[in-house]
Amino acid sequence: MRRCADGGAAAPVPERRARRSAACSAALAGILASLLIASSGWAGGARAAREPATPAAASVIERAGAAVREPGTVSGLDERAALQAGQAAIGRWVPDPVMLDRQGRQVRLSSYRGKPLLVSFIYTGCFRVCPTQTRALHEAVRGLDRMLGASQFNVVSIGFNQPFDDPQAMRAFAASQRIDEPNWEFLSPAREAVDDLTQAFGFRYAATPAGFDHVLGVTVVDARGRIHAQVYGDRIRADQLGKPLRELLLDAQPAAGSTLAAVIERVRMLCTVYDPDTGEYRYDYKLILELIGGVLFFGSVAIYLLLEWRGSRRARRLPCAASNTSDGMV
Repeated sequence: MRRCADGGAAAPVPERRARRSAACSAALAGILASLLIASSGWAGGARAAREPATPAAASVIERAGAAVREPGTVSGLDERAALQAGQAAIGRWVPDPVMLDRQGRQVRLSSYRGKPLLVSFIYTGCFRVCPTQTRALHEAVRGLDRMLGASQFNVVSIGFNQPFDDPQAMRAFAASQRIDEPNWEFLSPAREAVDDLTQAFGFRYAATPAGFDHVLGVTVVDARGRIHAQVYGDRIRADQLGKPLRELLLDAQPAAGSTLAAVIERVRMLCTVYDPDTGEYRYDYKLILELIGGVLFFGSVAIYLLLEWRGSRRARRLPCAASNTSDGMV
């Protein structure tokens, strides 16, 4: 009996030509789709894809009653030293004192671990900057909705003017700012815990006859309870918070048993871009279409290679079958 060798007679020519023609057409379609989508996206979405640089704030200190303060009457707060204290706090573990929420229930910052946390210090007796800063933070948090859902991070506002920033005062302040987000709480620490808490966060403040001079900004804490970044300014935007939050969430390890959901969330985050016209994140359809074009291209190439591999295997089997038939007839 004759041994069947590799590289025997090929499949019928018409069949191979039809198969290759179909595979090549699919690959060509994928390439053209990818190129056309990319070119149209570059032409139409270049401006939207650029995230604006974050400008430096004119001042990061609230000067209580600055308009009516007599020069030299109050030392106030040194802005440079306050910024240095805030930056020095990055990488520090946050303390975990017992605090009270708006309903008077005991809460610890450790209960927020597992997700990034945004921390803002306020005092409810402020009638100008603290409400403005809190409303701006509210708008920024709402602007993150497309990129991040409320289930992916938490926000706390901490009242540092104790005992006046008690749960009732914090509840009234939140209501006046119309904040009722499921992932946002207003907390009241004990008076004796305020100094350690604010120093750990690098938050500086100083009492004045008109109220307090204090740092304006938000501290970003990672899921383990360490300070990751300081975002300064009285009118914080969604993109200023979105950058550190995106870094934390993309670097985080997916939880066991939720790999697919974690992958979907990461893709959704990557497919969003900040729109300065609306102050919100939106889906970057240019990037989404480019990804679809890329998937079509690589899928077409994979189909072509698979068809070629199957065709070559079939071509090797045909001589074997013909040889076995002829041997049987002899």
